[in-house]
Amino acid sequence: MWEILNTSAFAPFAIAALVLLILLVVELLGFFFGGISGFLDNILPDALVDADFDSNISMNADADISLGLKALDWLYVGRIPTMILLIVLIASFCISGFVIQQLAFAVLGSFISPWLASLDALVISFPLLKIIASLLYPILPKDESSAVSADSLVGRQARIVLGYASIGQPAQAKLTDEHGQTHYVMVEPDPDCISGHHARSRVSLPIAAEVNNPAVTITAEDALIITKKASGHYLVKKL
Repeated sequence: MWEILNTSAFAPFAIAALVLLILLVVELLGFFFGGISGFLDNILPDALVDADFDSNISMNADADISLGLKALDWLYVGRIPTMILLIVLIASFCISGFVIQQLAFAVLGSFISPWLASLDALVISFPLLKIIASLLYPILPKDESSAVSADSLVGRQARIVLGYASIGQPAQAKLTDEHGQTHYVMVEPDPDCISGHHARSRVSLPIAAEVNNPAVTITAEDALIITKKASGHYLVKKL
């Protein structure tokens, strides 16, 4: 079996499988330490994250951009964490490629060109991504909901889920909105709510000291309140 998978016909899918393994490790690290997988979500265009695609979108804007955003929304980009979508896409590509080559060998007696197999697998991967994402969306926690705006979460109480957060290093927190829906958002301490002495001294603090400094870090033990929305995350202060 290994000899077959080690042939050039499976090279694109073997490389994709290696990339998939690396992404899984990165996602696992992000789960424990926070702030890693959220990078991809932070670079999404605001129009994609904030738009309501179930409503009528004005076509007076750039039609190409609107169609592009609709295509991304069709794939649940902006509604499901981007890292999860990327992992599902690569996994779909790998599985499709292996199946295509095995079917080709069974029917034709030989493997087809890896480039042709890759193109076929890529075409198949996007519908698979759509199907899997539609199954994942109802059961995954939502960062934001269509029922509430991002700004409406300001003033809500939250608590760190795992690890700790400091200025410049956000962590995932859990909160409940006015409708009782649970949200998982990235938070970090609000510098404006830290005393001037600690805000100035944190620049010279080593990481180990900063972690143990209750003035500039927040942990799962701290009760928090969201003070404002920043770019891709929220600022909080301790109650």
